[in-house]
Amino acid sequence: MIEEMKLRNYSSKTIKVYLLHNQHFLRSCRKNPQAITESDIRKYLLYLIGKQLSSSAVNLAHNALNFYYIQIMKRRFTIPFQKREHRILREASTEEIRQMLDVTKNPKHHLLISLLYATGVRVSEAVRVKLEHLNFEKKLLLVRQGKGKKDRYTILSDAAIREIKTYLTRRSYQSSYLFASRDGHICEKTAEEILTQAKNKAGLFKTITPHTLRRSFATHHINQNTRLEFIQSMMGHKDIRTTRAYQYIVPAHLQQVQSPHDFLYDIEKGVD
Repeated sequence: MIEEMKLRNYSSKTIKVYLLHNQHFLRSCRKNPQAITESDIRKYLLYLIGKQLSSSAVNLAHNALNFYYIQIMKRRFTIPFQKREHRILREASTEEIRQMLDVTKNPKHHLLISLLYATGVRVSEAVRVKLEHLNFEKKLLLVRQGKGKKDRYTILSDAAIREIKTYLTRRSYQSSYLFASRDGHICEKTAEEILTQAKNKAGLFKTITPHTLRRSFATHHINQNTRLEFIQSMMGHKDIRTTRAYQYIVPAHLQQVQSPHDFLYDIEKGVD
């Protein structure tokens, strides 16, 4: 299974997740792979659904099992995938992001928060940014081998460029990575913790993660009427429908609509 995934150039993260799901499934069934039936897989997926996992999490497990039993073991199953639920996920407002930046005094942490919001990159992409990926003249950041093993460009703000230059002139060590550590670059978990600390220091009670800032990048661009295909390109969405979904979670246009309920009170006051 590992060899087949490597031949297909799957990411190390996908390989790890697929292996974990298959190992957990076999431990749950207490059978060897040759003895697995479609009924076993159905029961396991229903077990995951019963644990109130999201449709995305259940479908990921489903894909992992399908890969092994259909692609490797050449079995045939007809188990339907979960229909994905649509949830409105809140972005962080510009004021909330400003508050987080104001209370973050560590230059590296401050720069990480700035870069996540200014570029819309995923946290896995942000921690791997190298100095050679920064183009200050064209105000662009090259995202090397992002999700789906694809390169792309996204924008750099003037404020982010100034902060990066200041940070690099004051950094006391040499590294090819922007967010360097002794092991090369900081890990994704460290980046997530930086956001949590900033959120707590700012006294914000909502959940704010690196992906929240990515959502903020998209929704704020939509609010300022940036073309959808530009946002799609910057965020690295394969399908523009993924980008278009952000239109439905941006309430800015609704704030301009007046409820007819208000007119009832205008009538009572004799207002035409």
